[in-house]
Amino acid sequence: MSAPGPRAPQAGQGVAGAWHALAGQGVAGAWHALAQAEPLEIALRVALLVLLLDGSPYWSERVPVTLAAALGLLFPSLARSRALWLVLLAATSWPLVWNWPFSDNHDYLTAFFCLAVLCALSSADPARALAVSARGLLAVTFLFATLWKVGLSPEFRDGRFFRVTLLTDTRFQNLAVLAGGLSRGEWEANDRTLDAYLAGGAEWTGFVEPPRLRRLASALTVVTGLLEGALALAFLWPGRGGPARARDPLLLAFGVTTFAFATVRGFGWLLMTLGLAQCGRGRPWTRLAYVAAFLLIEVYRSVPWSSALVEALGWI
Repeated sequence: MSAPGPRAPQAGQGVAGAWHALAGQGVAGAWHALAQAEPLEIALRVALLVLLLDGSPYWSERVPVTLAAALGLLFPSLARSRALWLVLLAATSWPLVWNWPFSDNHDYLTAFFCLAVLCALSSADPARALAVSARGLLAVTFLFATLWKVGLSPEFRDGRFFRVTLLTDTRFQNLAVLAGGLSRGEWEANDRTLDAYLAGGAEWTGFVEPPRLRRLASALTVVTGLLEGALALAFLWPGRGGPARARDPLLLAFGVTTFAFATVRGFGWLLMTLGLAQCGRGRPWTRLAYVAAFLLIEVYRSVPWSSALVEALGWI
């Protein structure tokens, strides 16, 4: 008589069940267990993972967050502990005051998310409360992003922001080469020109800026403004009908495209976590899509795929 195979993951086993399935049944079993897990548990575990991996460069800010997040991941009962999230709220909030006004935008969003989790765990229906707060945070994030870019920044509206970014930001060097008509040699010459001018050793002679790069900057300006505006509208729209139906596709599209070059993984991870947190029951494939996008953002940051593509195409 043959030995019994590994047990199928049961609904409610959650993330721990996914790890068990991965050990016993492989990737397919793990995905199944993850799809059947409670949405709140997935959101809290992924949030703790973000806090653990996206630490501050300063040890005094990083260590308390890292230790608290690690404890929450190691001991499942602590993930729902209000005391743990109170510690995380304090640990993510005090640097905002200490470093004022130099903290990154997503540092504020991280602290607000910790506050939202703490409030949700104090409510009668934590999953629903966290979903509502996550939608609100996403709505406000993209509303103010759109207001700042489209409403208050003429240098964004006329394309200057992306023109300067493509010509000076090393994260976008490969995009400028692949789609903007620059060669790597021209980009590096531009970089040397800027360094020499800022050092006071040379007069400004200008950048090499192909017409195609200007068109790329204009396209990025329009697409960014429209996408962020659409995201703000979708998450502000009440109920599930109308523009609200596009919430998840738009947010996933934003994560998959934006962070391919803008490798700010902490911000990308946090947005995908908020998207995950506002997913209710009955949408397992949407939750899996957010987890996949979360992993893809790390691939973007760690794998030099755009440099390899530039070299493979010979655009050096």
